[in-house]
Amino acid sequence: MIVAVMSDTHLDQPDSLLAAIFNRYCRDADVLLHCGDCVGEETWSFLNSHPHFYSVQGNCDQPPLNGTLPLLRELELEGFRVGMGHGWGPRSQVGDVVAGRFDEVDIVCYGHTHIRDWRRTSGGTWLLNPGSLFWSRSGPGGMARLRLEPGKDPELEWISL
Repeated sequence: MIVAVMSDTHLDQPDSLLAAIFNRYCRDADVLLHCGDCVGEETWSFLNSHPHFYSVQGNCDQPPLNGTLPLLRELELEGFRVGMGHGWGPRSQVGDVVAGRFDEVDIVCYGHTHIRDWRRTSGGTWLLNPGSLFWSRSGPGGMARLRLEPGKDPELEWISL
């Protein structure tokens, strides 16, 4: 299973670059996750054209996304328990803080920091922040794609713009 993961797009409406990224890296993915700060309803609606799109609310999302999207979400994908949350608190602790809101998940996908993160905690949970699609605070902007296969560790591919 291929899972495309993005966060912090910060777009009021989709543009040609987002459409090109969607067509190249998301359309063929089995699942598309957005970890918050989609911002505009038109951008969210565009991404929601993917048949298996899941998102959470970010701190910059505008109404009606703000207040209707869940703050946290749990999914089961290919036998992996996946938690999603945008994040809050000091940048250096956001991944651990979000992970602390879930019980017994295998992977936690989060955003907020605009900084890529892929690591395994001492408890065995994988933490993934795909960074910001366009507004990175460190390194290139982009997203991530996960390959999930039962009985194997998840494999990560960084997509840099």
